[in-house]
Amino acid sequence: MLVYYVGYWLPSALAGKAFGWRAANFVLFLWTWLGVFLATLRLNLKLKTALTKTALLFIFFSGMDALGVLIHPSDYPTLFPPIQHLEIWADKLQYSSFTTQLFWTFNQAVPAWLCIALVLETDSSLSEKIFIWSLCFFFAPLIAVGLLPYLLIDFIEQINNQAKNPRSPAFVRVQNLYLIIASVVIVAVSYFYFSTNAAAQERGFQSFAVKDFLVFFLLEGGILWLLLAPRLWRDPRWMVTGVLLFFTPFIQLGNGQDFMMRASIAPLFYLMSATGEILFHATPSPRILRVALYALFLIGAMTPLYEINRSIDRTYQWYFALDETQRAHPPPERIAHLEQAGALEAVHPNTLVADDVQTLQFMSDELSKNFIANVRQSFFYRYLSSH
Repeated sequence: MLVYYVGYWLPSALAGKAFGWRAANFVLFLWTWLGVFLATLRLNLKLKTALTKTALLFIFFSGMDALGVLIHPSDYPTLFPPIQHLEIWADKLQYSSFTTQLFWTFNQAVPAWLCIALVLETDSSLSEKIFIWSLCFFFAPLIAVGLLPYLLIDFIEQINNQAKNPRSPAFVRVQNLYLIIASVVIVAVSYFYFSTNAAAQERGFQSFAVKDFLVFFLLEGGILWLLLAPRLWRDPRWMVTGVLLFFTPFIQLGNGQDFMMRASIAPLFYLMSATGEILFHATPSPRILRVALYALFLIGAMTPLYEINRSIDRTYQWYFALDETQRAHPPPERIAHLEQAGALEAVHPNTLVADDVQTLQFMSDELSKNFIANVRQSFFYRYLSSH
């Protein structure tokens, strides 16, 4: 049974069931475009600046992977050719820029961005934020784990505010109760489904060389976090951001680095938002701080530029450098083994799509555990699923 974050594809799957494969892909494009647009709008409402500036910040905000490549030289990645995946420079340590998330894990990232933006804003009630968080858990549970501490801060603040103003209208209390019940149902069903995944059973901690970890932490958000300290150190969300970025790499869930890369998205979003508020507004701030933030931003922008450039290069090769006979087609044989990615620009050569894997039914390797599970005895399969 497929056990993965399939919620994102449900609207396009419905369109495909009714109108066919091409309609499914078209709806998926519109669904993704709408999600990115709404997430950008929500971020823009917080930053209160030109929408173009917000979009550029969203696209090019990243850790300083290019600098990491120079400090930690290896055969891959390198800065040339400028189409390589820079974010794996620290071996098993990796955080992903928002552009990288859009390229590689859009099904988790796009809905999570919108949920994070809504949770981090101050206008919504706690029950509304809990409901939003439950939806994030449905779409992207690992990202929701990283978002949970920010929700707990809202909970504590709500308790303090309610102590000062204990009475609220009856209809508000009823509405809050309904939202909480709905949230519990969504989280419970999602948990029963995701917990059947084979990789989810592999939990533990991992260790790194102190020097390698500290360099990674500083380049991938630590320096930026410290630069924001004089302005934000009183905000508990700033403290939580640093704690999450520091400790999430040590948690191992599954056989890859998924927990590290996904649970870090919420604190990285907070860093991006805080950076934008300083860069885009003439609030009193030291000139040297703004210069430093721009320098970090420009160095980090190389990572999304490489991701975009690789897509442009592959598209150019397909349409202009290859003739019809060179263009690859999906192999007819059944694939029973998923290979760990190497040089990503060389994966599925001479094609724009990764269609080698037609089904997961025959998989038996370690990597495929991220997507499938034997769920015959699971609570979800026995009592909740239609089989």
